[in-house]
Amino acid sequence: MAQAGFQLIELMIVLTIAGILLTAAIPNFTRLTSRSRVESAASDVHRTLVLARQKALARRVPYRVMVIAGGQALRVERRDDGAWVADPVRDLLIPESLEMTTSFGGQSTNIDLIIEPQGTIRAEDAPAVFRFGNARGDSASVRAVRTGRIRADVH
Repeated sequence: MAQAGFQLIELMIVLTIAGILLTAAIPNFTRLTSRSRVESAASDVHRTLVLARQKALARRVPYRVMVIAGGQALRVERRDDGAWVADPVRDLLIPESLEMTTSFGGQSTNIDLIIEPQGTIRAEDAPAVFRFGNARGDSASVRAVRTGRIRADVH
């Protein structure tokens, strides 16, 4: 009489092999998600700067990108009747697992990046560099030059 199904030893062998494969895959998955966070943050900042530049050109008003919350968030504002107004209302948050450093016009103490109505970066703020890194050594940067060109680089 033929026996249907698996024997206990066969099932244990399959589960052991699956466990070994998962153990090998988890570090790669962790590395991939860690790198993805860095790339995603750089992409978000790139998109935010491009949108602020497009709005400055379309509305013909200056826009300001401010580093806030100890370097863990960006706020975009437009100049409206002599006052700065948030546009969009929500800030762009940088994940806490990442470190963002900025340098506007070669100074790390400057926290305001002004995009002029012509779409250019204010002279004293250029070049503007946003650098992202994590504990694993993954890094990326976003750079805006005086002409308004904005580029993201993943290292």
